[in-house]
Amino acid sequence: MNTAPAPNPDPVSEGIAAFLRQHGVTGEVQLLPLPGGANNRVYRVPRPGGDWVLKCYFQSPYDRRDRFGAERAFYEWLSARGIRRTPEPLAWCPARRLGLFTWVPGRKLHPEEVNAARVQEALDFVGELNLSRDLPAAQVMSIASEACFSLSEHLACVDRRLARLQPIPAPDPVDQQAANFIDKELGPTWQRLRAAICESAAKSGSRLDTPLAQAARCLSPSDFGFHNAMLAPDGWLRFFDFEYAGWDDPAKLVCDFFCQPELPAGHDQWPTFLDQLGVRLNADAGLPVRARLLWPAYQIKWCGIMLNEFVRREQTRRTFAAGASLSADRKAAQLAKARKGLAKAVELWPGAA
Repeated sequence: MNTAPAPNPDPVSEGIAAFLRQHGVTGEVQLLPLPGGANNRVYRVPRPGGDWVLKCYFQSPYDRRDRFGAERAFYEWLSARGIRRTPEPLAWCPARRLGLFTWVPGRKLHPEEVNAARVQEALDFVGELNLSRDLPAAQVMSIASEACFSLSEHLACVDRRLARLQPIPAPDPVDQQAANFIDKELGPTWQRLRAAICESAAKSGSRLDTPLAQAARCLSPSDFGFHNAMLAPDGWLRFFDFEYAGWDDPAKLVCDFFCQPELPAGHDQWPTFLDQLGVRLNADAGLPVRARLLWPAYQIKWCGIMLNEFVRREQTRRTFAAGASLSADRKAAQLAKARKGLAKAVELWPGAA
């Protein structure tokens, strides 16, 4: 949320200018685009009293998820609980789907800095978030984006992710390479892996369609990991990007934390993270079993997410966030990440090869 801005400011619409003036931005308004976002437009807003961050939330007829509403509700929950591990929200504009936040100076973690101490910070944040989840105010929070409350729902979610990749228009060589990868490698591996998960679940006594009890669910930041965190000058992490947040299975939170490709936690951190998360959430006994079963499945799901650049409907959202068409180099880079992710899934469950 606070990486180095692009050198040239974007044009400022009258609606955005009016919103910023309403909240104290005087003089000429500048919007300096911040790189890295794949879903929304995010800007640094220079001002004499300290810079702010403006977030413009994406919405389209093809993707009706209320990113603005989910993030606003989540920040309001954090504020009410006194949790200060995030940028501070300053103002919201529902009509234009705009959010205004304090600027947090700092930087992203380097891969070698994803260590046990940082994992503890992430655990502390989730623990604080869920301390009051039994309160009536928490029960009105919406479910997280792509939330799953049974093993069969988790598997179906991965099915849908891969189904969205069909068919890929193949006008360019990189598109054809992606189509071949999906048809000949990713899809067949997932089918073998899916069958193995179902078989292993049966052996462990885990029923695919048994719903997760409300008491076993958690409030999740969703898309949670160090890719959505910034190391501030005070030495502590600030977490951000909660547009998919809400109620979810804690097993999904665990799997996303270890599967997101940008800054995943190391495999060696899995036992500690799972054990301590269970303590903080007073989790059900089935959490370790669900998480272990689903870990390779979510590795496959993240392969599908990395291939969003090849999906026509997703390209609209990517272009909205980036402000430019998707390049062949960008597609090739995402395809390379998906190949690497598939190799990790097979490593987690060698029988899927």
